[in-house]
Amino acid sequence: MPKQVLLTGMRPTSTLHVGNYFGALKPLIEYQKQYRTYLMVADIHALTTLEDTKDVRENTLKIVMLYLACGVDPKKVTLFVQSLVPEQTELATLFSMIVPKSMLELNPVYKEMLAENPKATNLGLLAYPVLQAADILAYKADFVPVGRDQLPHLELTREIARRFNTHFGKIFLEPKGLAGKELKILSLQDPAKKMSKSHGEQNHISLLDSPDQIRRKIKSAVTDSGKAIVYLPNEKPAISNLILLMHLASGESIKKIEQRFVGRGYAEFKEATASALVMFLEPIQIHYRKISRDKKAIERLLIDGSKKARAIAVKTLTEAKRNIGLLFSTD
Repeated sequence: MPKQVLLTGMRPTSTLHVGNYFGALKPLIEYQKQYRTYLMVADIHALTTLEDTKDVRENTLKIVMLYLACGVDPKKVTLFVQSLVPEQTELATLFSMIVPKSMLELNPVYKEMLAENPKATNLGLLAYPVLQAADILAYKADFVPVGRDQLPHLELTREIARRFNTHFGKIFLEPKGLAGKELKILSLQDPAKKMSKSHGEQNHISLLDSPDQIRRKIKSAVTDSGKAIVYLPNEKPAISNLILLMHLASGESIKKIEQRFVGRGYAEFKEATASALVMFLEPIQIHYRKISRDKKAIERLLIDGSKKARAIAVKTLTEAKRNIGLLFSTD
């Protein structure tokens, strides 16, 4: 029996942080063992909020090298670039004919992205879910890894599949969300927010931060009132966030961390947390430096993967156009 298909994507930003790793990348390393996995670099999606596009290509290579350094296996995963598969954008155009504008305007993710990027009032941002649906449905994915913030987009994808199947005949599956353990890793400077690169350098730990950078960031991380080092996310979100980071980086249980630091101060705990992160990230950074010596090999990997992905997308697009009536059969 063939493996079920899983598709996920990543925007080519400058780097990844530990929240990205534990929330999305680590589960993907497990998924690749079980599913026929497609990993797309969403370079077209990145254009919706980028004012300067000069670094998109370099960031694409950097992000892919990071994924490989973290354990993504190119023998098990098809890595490809969104812009190298034009059939996805053509499929999105076809989908746009059956999607009401109001459905997109009411999308809560669109409202959040617009709030974060007030200048990004472009059609690409509004129609983001339509292209995302084409990205997923082009490969007839069974599963898509999603966090809570992406559930509205996935439901739109499912709705678009239903609409197409109703209008033109059933050819698309309705993909299911694959939710891993919900990890809420918070900003180091504002524990009311998730860890994010958009909140500034001091708010996150990059996978490529040097030991000195990690120690400085953890040392300057905000803490809560009181001196107890206990995991109480609602009452003490800042220190609980640091405990969670130590737990994830070291593998030590939260209970043992609490016991080990009974009666000890925040400064000592922060130093230990930073050391755990430095030790955890060291092998990833060593592997990354090794991979980055041959960027041409990464380019070849992406070109080959994009050809493989495109062959599937061509078949799906041809099937969709034939059902609509846009294509004469060549059989």
